[in-house]
Amino acid sequence: MSIPDETLRKVLFELQNRLVENNRQLGAVKAQIVGKEREKRIAELTKSELVALCEGDSGGKGKNITTYKAVGKAFFRTDLGVLLEEHNVHVSKMTSDLNALEQQKKYLERNINESQTGLREVLGR
Repeated sequence: MSIPDETLRKVLFELQNRLVENNRQLGAVKAQIVGKEREKRIAELTKSELVALCEGDSGGKGKNITTYKAVGKAFFRTDLGVLLEEHNVHVSKMTSDLNALEQQKKYLERNINESQTGLREVLGR
């Protein structure tokens, strides 16, 4: 039993479009992952520097250290504990964002593999 040429053409066109779209989305997700990893690494390094400042304060627990937070083009005086907490929250948010992006990447890779398999099956007939 043979599939009509028009139906075969529609199936091929649909599979190819889905493959191209999934590849485009996968590239975007990979770029987002790289950006989030970079942002997380910067936040972790900043946090480690703030912790080192706190520990180097000869037992003062950071009370005598003046810290500033960048807000646009201005800098505002902020408690060291507040900055540390903000960086902890930021790092945990980046971690959860990275996990979500990794799941999306796996989903797209699975869809790409299924589309490629479908194309091979249709072309193999």
